[in-house]
Amino acid sequence: MEFKIDRSEVLRYLQTSKDLEDENINRLLDESIAEIKRLINFRYLYQKFPIQHTAEGVKIKNTTLTLKGRSIKKHLQKSDEIYLMAATLGAQVDKKISYYEKISVTKSMIFDACATTAIEEGCDQLEAEIKEKVLAAGNEDITFRYSPGYGDLGIDIQKEFLRILKAPKKIGLTASKYNMLLPTKSVTAIIGVLEEKETAAENLNNQEQEIENQDERDLEFEARHCKNCLLYEDCELRRRGIYCGAKG
Repeated sequence: MEFKIDRSEVLRYLQTSKDLEDENINRLLDESIAEIKRLINFRYLYQKFPIQHTAEGVKIKNTTLTLKGRSIKKHLQKSDEIYLMAATLGAQVDKKISYYEKISVTKSMIFDACATTAIEEGCDQLEAEIKEKVLAAGNEDITFRYSPGYGDLGIDIQKEFLRILKAPKKIGLTASKYNMLLPTKSVTAIIGVLEEKETAAENLNNQEQEIENQDERDLEFEARHCKNCLLYEDCELRRRGIYCGAKG
């Protein structure tokens, strides 16, 4: 898989203007992008599972895992099948981030942002691959990818999630005793299969409901949930104004 590592995305993760004119920062950015491309060992896997909606949560059939929480239940409410996916940039990227943390705070921050951009880019490509398979099978669409730690879906499912996919053996992806992914520049996610799109009436009704008191509800939700989330600082969904399916 070829990585572009969009410069503007890296600067966005750094919370810096895309028109940055600092010569030193731009040099470090160019160096980091080139270096990380050489280090990436992108490995991934995914598998489709049927699911069952129960009072306890979303049961993944043929496994021991049940996805619990209101947000994931809402996210998958129109799905009967899901894909579990896992991806990693590999251990060398983590080692290089640790190395730069010891010698240059600036370089380590830039390199880390490049790595975050790279894993998101890889997952975007992987999501597109899954969508192609879903459409080829006659389905209408997929949900956006939803990771443990979003909303009220706990990260305590990471180990079982990885075990089901055989990720430790197949791609070297594990979870620590605190349920953090190792290597750290890795992603696990759930994608729902949608057999049909919403009707025009359903879509209009949903839009009307979303518009009503939108600003107040968003502020309330972020105050109650996002700021307590482990992914608050790095959450791509929050930056796009998407609160991981748990609005309302």
